[in-house]
Order: sequence, then structure tokens, then C-alpha cells
Amino acid sequence: MKWLARLFESDSPAQTREESDHDLHRAAAALLMEVARTDGEVDQREQRLLVKAVRERWHLEAEEMEEIVAELDQRLENATDLFEFTIPLRQRWDPETRVQLIYDMWTIAAADGDADSHEEQLIRRVSELLYVSHGDFIRAKLAALGE
Repeated sequence: MKWLARLFESDSPAQTREESDHDLHRAAAALLMEVARTDGEVDQREQRLLVKAVRERWHLEAEEMEEIVAELDQRLENATDLFEFTIPLRQRWDPETRVQLIYDMWTIAAADGDADSHEEQLIRRVSELLYVSHGDFIRAKLAALGE
């Protein structure tokens, strides 16, 4: 599971741009999975939206999601922050793409009919780590919640 470690390596000739982008997509998928898991369980609607976002936006397959989940479980037990997932995204993604990730996180949080305070807190933390403005955070929330 070297994909996360590769995010912090400087671009080397051995790592192609496609590999680098793919690793960023996996980090984003891990953040989406963490939103789905925040309320204690991943229901079918959250799982369906997660898989849809991952497949359509980042072209990741189910096997890769299983690997991401295993890596996320292991890292979250030892980590105190999501910094390791967000800093590469902040450094390499443009602001619009980062806002889109926040929107996707809100969509997953609201999939079970209730974006609870723990999910909101997580999305707010990620938003701040990604340097997404408060205005964009609110606009993504309202758009995802259909308000």
C-alpha cells in the first residue's frame, strides 16, 4: 500500500503523472469513505453515492476501494488528523476541484437523510485543510442538501 506514501514524495521520473493523479484520487476516495463512516455505519445510499463518485469522477474500481478502506482503517487507528490525506490534494488540485470534493462529501453525508454534526465537523475540518473558503463550504453544503 504505497499509494499514500507516494503522495508525499516529490515527483520523480519513475512516477508518471497518471500514477500521481491516481494516488490523489485514492486519497479523495478515502476522505469520502471517512464521511460515510463518521456516523457509525455506511448505509446503502451512502455506499451507492460513494461508489458512483469514485467510479465516475476518479475511475477507481471496487478492488481499489477495498484497499483504500483497509489502509484507512489502519491509518485512522494511528493518526490523529486527516492532514496526510489533504495536504497532497491542497498542493496539487486547483480550488475548483477541492470545492467539488467538499460537495461530494456533503452529498454522502446527506445520503441517509441526515447530515449530522459529526459529519459536518469532519467536512469543515477537511475544508479548512484544503483551504476551501467558508463561502464555498456553505455553497457546497446548500447545493448538496438541495437547499
